[in-house]
Amino acid sequence: MRRLFFLTIVALLPVLAVSGGCGDDPTGAVVPTASRDTGGGSRDAGGSRDTGGGSDAGVATDGPIQIDLGGGDAVADSGAADSGISDTTATDTTVTDTTPVDVPPSGPFGTVSGTVWAPGNAPGSVPSGQEIPVAGALVYLATARPGAIPTHAYCASCVSMPSRAVLTDARGNFTLTNFRSGRYWLVMEKGQFRREVEVDVPEEATLTVDAATTTLPSVNDPTGGMTTPRIALAAGSYDHLEDILGKMGLGSVNTSGIFVPESADGVFDVWGNGGSSGAELGSLRDLVSNLDRMLEYHIIFIPCSGDSNTSALSDQANLRNLRDYVAAGGNLYVTDWSGEWADNVFPEQLQLGDGIGGFLGGGNDTPASAYDRARDRWNTSQFGSADGDAYDSPNAEAADADLAAWLNGQVGPTADSDRPETYNAASFHVEGNWNTIEATVAVTLGTGDDGEPIVDTPHVWVRGGQEFAPTPKKPLTVSYEPAGCGRVVYSTYHTTDDRHVGLAPQERILLYLIMEIGTCRNPKQ
Repeated sequence: MRRLFFLTIVALLPVLAVSGGCGDDPTGAVVPTASRDTGGGSRDAGGSRDTGGGSDAGVATDGPIQIDLGGGDAVADSGAADSGISDTTATDTTVTDTTPVDVPPSGPFGTVSGTVWAPGNAPGSVPSGQEIPVAGALVYLATARPGAIPTHAYCASCVSMPSRAVLTDARGNFTLTNFRSGRYWLVMEKGQFRREVEVDVPEEATLTVDAATTTLPSVNDPTGGMTTPRIALAAGSYDHLEDILGKMGLGSVNTSGIFVPESADGVFDVWGNGGSSGAELGSLRDLVSNLDRMLEYHIIFIPCSGDSNTSALSDQANLRNLRDYVAAGGNLYVTDWSGEWADNVFPEQLQLGDGIGGFLGGGNDTPASAYDRARDRWNTSQFGSADGDAYDSPNAEAADADLAAWLNGQVGPTADSDRPETYNAASFHVEGNWNTIEATVAVTLGTGDDGEPIVDTPHVWVRGGQEFAPTPKKPLTVSYEPAGCGRVVYSTYHTTDDRHVGLAPQERILLYLIMEIGTCRNPKQ
């Protein structure tokens, strides 16, 4: 028998992030999810994981998550290393006993099983057959309710994995076996999406939990057992990412699949960047000039837009705020022509192309030399625009094995048709690309406590060719960890290009990554 040790680590470090233009318009301890390598090849997530089909009822794993040892002694690891980042933020070491139960010495035993569903996309919420499961969700039983997920950007380091917790398989299925009968908290979570419910484990029988209970929440009500991430959306002119949030129940959409602006109130915060998706709290410039305000969010989305706020990137203080936000555990999600909000601030990991045929001219990429790591300063005269040319990718593929196993076989609309089709994760159409990633670059960030270099290797989620140049396939969606413990995700395409009912493959990938980038990070040692 193995004892389950849950170690909760919440460290805030300083951070940073970035955005640009686009194509033509038509609190306490945490028991987080298991980690994966989502940008930083040297940070192995650890633990085995089955990414196969839906027949496996859950994957028991010894990989890392955040946990609480119990007994009052907090074990915290900020993962700080000599990476050129000064730590100006506090480390939250508050813990709450969330230790799952040991294998009991005697029966009677019971089993709990079910399927974890994506917010707003469970059976009964979407047309039959178009439901979306959650792969890699952490599921466990505990005798005590878990501590609250912090309501701000935080570093959630992965230190140990409880032996009896499971990760859902590619179809969202899980099975928890050999628990003494009685009442427990059933906890299901991925990233900052968490559902907590009390269940009664039966004697020598299986409790199959219904979809209404196992669907991750769309509303934030921690007291009621439902937690969602704090989100800021810089509403763009071209990529209407808010439509996808609405299809997840984070707000709402109309019968044509278009976001209802007033439904954002109280669900996520809207900042102006050329688009309109609800009552704005201010401009994107206002947001990036206020680090304290940025740190209120787990995720900041900067979808494709024009250049109405990009002049903010000429200010060293704003650039440093973006970097410090990511270093503190914040996640920055940027798409196509808003790429300068990532590439200007973190110019080392990606090399952007200069356009197809150059009809928009060169100078899209910001070279690595634009950032002086030793001085923590930028040469803004070297900044590129991240404004590439338009193309579709008719042969896109999920380059990440877990993403591929999850997407393959799902049913829904496509970039070509609203008629439901079965997806092939090895070949699908991604429309609305407005940039190219010519290369990803592994970057040495510093030296760990063990004297070994800390290397951030960008992780490619999706790659594809172009309609007039199908090979070689180039990265279309990439994540990396350029500072501290947060992540930057960059996609070359509009997350949603044509507004429609349902979620097409490139939109489902966003849904997957919203949860995936919120999972815990391995310590940098």
